[in-house]
Amino acid sequence: MLLEILFGSQTGTAEDVSERFSSMAQSTGVECRVQSLDSVKSIEDLGTHILFIVSTTGDGEEPENMRHFWRLIMRRSVSPGTLSHIHYGLIGLGDSTYPKFNYVAKKLSKRLHQLGAQSICERVLADEQHPHGIDGCVDQTFTGIFWQAFGELIGRELKPRIDQRLPSKYQIQWIDNTEQDLPSLQSSVNTPKIPPGYSSIPLISNTRVTSDDHWQDVRLLEFDTDLPYKCGDVAVILPQCPLPVVNLLAELLNVQNKLHQKFIASNDVSTLSMTVLELFRDYLHITRVPSRSFFEKLVWFSEDERERERLLEFLEAGNMDDLYTYCHRPRRTSVEVLQDFPHTTSRIPFEYVFDLFSSIRPRSFSIASSPKIHPNRIQLLVAIVRYKTIIALYREGLCSNYLCQLQPGTHILMRIATSFNLIDDNRPAIMIGPGTGVAPFRGWILERSLNNEKLNMLFFGCRYRNKDAYVEKDLLKDTINLIYIPAYSRDQEDKIYVQHKIIEYGHLIWEWILHKQARIYLAGSAKQVPEQVSDALKTVFINNGHMTNEQADDYLQELERTKQYQRETWS
Repeated sequence: MLLEILFGSQTGTAEDVSERFSSMAQSTGVECRVQSLDSVKSIEDLGTHILFIVSTTGDGEEPENMRHFWRLIMRRSVSPGTLSHIHYGLIGLGDSTYPKFNYVAKKLSKRLHQLGAQSICERVLADEQHPHGIDGCVDQTFTGIFWQAFGELIGRELKPRIDQRLPSKYQIQWIDNTEQDLPSLQSSVNTPKIPPGYSSIPLISNTRVTSDDHWQDVRLLEFDTDLPYKCGDVAVILPQCPLPVVNLLAELLNVQNKLHQKFIASNDVSTLSMTVLELFRDYLHITRVPSRSFFEKLVWFSEDERERERLLEFLEAGNMDDLYTYCHRPRRTSVEVLQDFPHTTSRIPFEYVFDLFSSIRPRSFSIASSPKIHPNRIQLLVAIVRYKTIIALYREGLCSNYLCQLQPGTHILMRIATSFNLIDDNRPAIMIGPGTGVAPFRGWILERSLNNEKLNMLFFGCRYRNKDAYVEKDLLKDTINLIYIPAYSRDQEDKIYVQHKIIEYGHLIWEWILHKQARIYLAGSAKQVPEQVSDALKTVFINNGHMTNEQADDYLQELERTKQYQRETWS
């Protein structure tokens, strides 16, 4: 009996949950296979028993590794009843503070029902805002129900065990490098391997564009590359974990003397070859806040009575608050957890690092340059993620801080991906880009200004004109054809945001839409900005187009349907 677990994951959370359910399945003796949804090449590849685990990204979009599958099941040739042989469970992962909460899971559920698939149990739409996070939400509303229902379906009682150590994902073979030259091995410190699809790109400059006394550090990074791109594309970057944390983990796992030693990790489907340094720095996300499965796997190796008792207490159903308070509220990292359980950590076999840590996920940044204005250059606007937790420790975003510390001449791993469909025609463009949401518009405005007949309007939002209005230096020039409407939220007593400016200049927006068929583009955080901007646009339609609320709703939906209004948002 095979249980297929198919995931659609953008940041790795859905994959982590998939691996956790795979471990549960294996502990009950159920054969299990975990794959991304895009590994399904045809409808015929789908098995009989499937657990779907999917997240939602951006403005209600499918994760990148699910898009092929979604197109596959949405084909007109796929008729009702095609999936009637399938019994499935469904876990959606989302955040209820975003407007399109779990949108992908909802539409997948609807499509599976249309095609005749039969649900094993009621789906769960897990919420990051749940008092116990994603894991707590899934466990309280789905896990036990699913295994009971699946067991009844296949005629077996299924009771997953967390204390049963499973075989490691990979087997390790160390390579003797005593005869190799140590300096050549240590050169790997600055030469990460290049994965398929990526290029090694040198940094030219790394400039802070916000004032030194401003709370937010925003960088303009410029790279030398002949990679082809267009305005609206994103640079996909593979970051590295910081070396101090790499060295600390090596010490905790007693492999500090093997940092430069090569090994081969292999299983039935893949083989990896690298040094310990490359593994910890370039491959595993060792600074991530660990999920519940991390603690479940630590139990496998814990023989110290006090540490084992504490781990098991964390994992009891009634103690979810304790685990959440210990781990998620202070954003405690995986390595910091290992420090708190030294006896258990010292007993972890090296081959199990692949089971404990997930792989580093690439990060995408909107390109802020234009290939026509900046030939052989790619520029990025990056806001550095840095904050203090409730235990007064500073936390840093992995990729933004990796980029922040780069010195000119350093090479990074990058590839280009299509993202925002900025339509290059003669119709006026109304652009709304608060903060670093302005990035895709920066290069595009410069490019469009090569043609004086192209009209451009930009709504830009920041806190202070003198501290973080970093686009003004580039865009407020006589040669740039632009109507610039800023919202400086803290330069006066009453806070003013882009949505307020949209309403204030509603007459001009309405004139451009009604008489010039202007296109509207929004880029920024997916959390509150899309809804606030939508409300402001509807107010414009009501005040200037003399519409009712219902008519304004319908009009905005029609603009979206015809691509006259487009949004590029991110979590």
